[in-house]
Amino acid sequence: MSQNLKEVNLQVDFMKIGSIFAIIKNSLIAVKYIENENDEFERIFDNWTDVEYLSDFFNEHIKDLQSGFYGEVGVEQAIKKTIQEAEELEETILEISESGKTNDYEALQTLFKPLHNNEYTLKDHQQTKAYGSEHKSWLRIYAIRIAKNTYVITGGAIKLTKTMNDRDHLKEELKNLDIVKEYLIDNGLFDEDDFEYLEIK
Repeated sequence: MSQNLKEVNLQVDFMKIGSIFAIIKNSLIAVKYIENENDEFERIFDNWTDVEYLSDFFNEHIKDLQSGFYGEVGVEQAIKKTIQEAEELEETILEISESGKTNDYEALQTLFKPLHNNEYTLKDHQQTKAYGSEHKSWLRIYAIRIAKNTYVITGGAIKLTKTMNDRDHLKEELKNLDIVKEYLIDNGLFDEDDFEYLEIK
């Protein structure tokens, strides 16, 4: 692919990003994609606590749910588990976003881990993931690390398979991580001070 074509494709991808909001000022940031009504932080937690959405999702992915990767789980049990865990996870992220402003030991980077398991060091614009609170959780929140307590939420997913390359909705999250990372770099957003202009949503 030529450099010019690559740049054109990146600009097309960037058009997917409508705006960026501060959920917690200078700490928790969220992208809003043009095709969605809400920013990604609000959207994923709305979905994860919506019985109808979860019922449709688990019935669509019933083979993955009942593959044994997470044990024997029925749809109703999966819905209850997801809602409870999502509520706990949202509360935890918001609390850590605030506490991390003054306490390095309770910063967001203690919650978000590198996306790739073979990465053991922190990097600029690192792609990261946070898990739900339960052991072997299937909830994932994806974000780009800016600083120890500044993360840009790019999306989230219910991950019922071992890798992210097996299902389209997970591949989309990988693509969004790439798009947002390049967008932040291209627009010179490198540290927490670069996000001070954002108003709290």
